[in-house]
Amino acid sequence: MKKYLIKTALFVSILLCSPMAKAQKIAHVNFQEIIVLMPEYEKASKEYEIYQASLEDDLKEIENRAGLLNQKLDAEQKKPQPSSTKLKIYQQQMEELQQEYTERQQTIKDSMTSKLAQLIAPIRTKVEATIAEIAKEMGYSHVIDKNSNVLIFADETYNLDKIVKDRLKIKEKPKSSVLPGSGSRTMQRR
Repeated sequence: MKKYLIKTALFVSILLCSPMAKAQKIAHVNFQEIIVLMPEYEKASKEYEIYQASLEDDLKEIENRAGLLNQKLDAEQKKPQPSSTKLKIYQQQMEELQQEYTERQQTIKDSMTSKLAQLIAPIRTKVEATIAEIAKEMGYSHVIDKNSNVLIFADETYNLDKIVKDRLKIKEKPKSSVLPGSGSRTMQRR
């Protein structure tokens, strides 16, 4: 029994002195809330709303053209003997306008997503840099966004890439900008 206690005490002391025993401190933040509360966010939000309104004017123009075309179609249908050729032309034009409207909606959606990312990027960068600075000062190894569980900051001290590559005998290759099968640029940390 005494030998068991001595071995256990020795094991625990080795474990506590080991660099692996160093506890990692992990923190969390509400990243979205912080971004929304930034003074820069209000300005970006207003700019985004103006941009959105300008793009929606394009949709209104298509809606107006469709309204006029619909009036022509209705007028032709109400005639005692409507022209089947005109009806077909109006219906074809209406389908083309619906297609144009749908395509324009998607273009606007993509454009708005891109604009929002562009407007928020400097705010995100500022918040991420501040989080990293605070994490380092306070000894946190990782900071996670508590709403999305996305890693915002990671202390490179705990990066195991090199060790894993060494163990798997993976040799460094020239960096590729595209991940196989992803069709996108290299992954970026949030």
